[in-house]
Amino acid sequence: MWARTRSGLALRARRWRFRHGIAARQVAIRSHAPWWLKLLVAAGVMALALAAARGIYDAGRGWVGLDVDDMQAEVVSLRERLAVVDAELASMRQQADSAHSSLQIERTAQEQLAARIRSLESENARLREDALIFESLAGAGSSGIEQGFKINRLVLEPDGEAGRYRYRMLIVRQGGKADADTKGSYQIVASIDRAGQGATITFPPDSGAENSRLTFRHFQRVDGVLAVPKGARLLSIEARFLQDGQIRARATASL
Repeated sequence: MWARTRSGLALRARRWRFRHGIAARQVAIRSHAPWWLKLLVAAGVMALALAAARGIYDAGRGWVGLDVDDMQAEVVSLRERLAVVDAELASMRQQADSAHSSLQIERTAQEQLAARIRSLESENARLREDALIFESLAGAGSSGIEQGFKINRLVLEPDGEAGRYRYRMLIVRQGGKADADTKGSYQIVASIDRAGQGATITFPPDSGAENSRLTFRHFQRVDGVLAVPKGARLLSIEARFLQDGQIRARATASL
């Protein structure tokens, strides 16, 4: 009986030593933290890391002499100066355009004035010529000059293009009393040289052509343009006034 009791106590003692003695299993006790607290701690760690990186970066810029703030300020200053220069350039361009427009207007006005002056000078010369012609006609009528026709002031000159020439002349009725209009026509006979060979060309070919007919009382101005064949050289012209196919007056001119 006593032996059983002792064995039971010994078994209980061993079990107690196994659970609570040196050989007992180690148990870790941990406290449970909420997820938002963990996230807040992680964010704080990241913020500290970024701040440290920023400090290291700024310190590195100072070591190498690179100041971004100063550079940005310089960029702003340069942009402001560029805006001022652009404004001045635009103003100068506007002034130049205005001056150019004024100059163009002034030049156009001068050209128009010069053209008007040339026109008036030409008209003045023509009126003077008409007065001289009427004076000569009046003198011829009173001096008993034989009635007839005369070609005055025959002029021949190049017309600018190769082979083209302009002619001018004045056909005058002289002597006697002009009671009725005179009808007739004119011809231009050109003497040319082509490869050493002489030839003549008549303008217009038909003496009765519509564009060569004339009707006048005292005098008639005539001007026109003639063209010679390519490779030919104009030597001289003869102007003729015709009535009923008969030559009533003639004159010659050369270059």
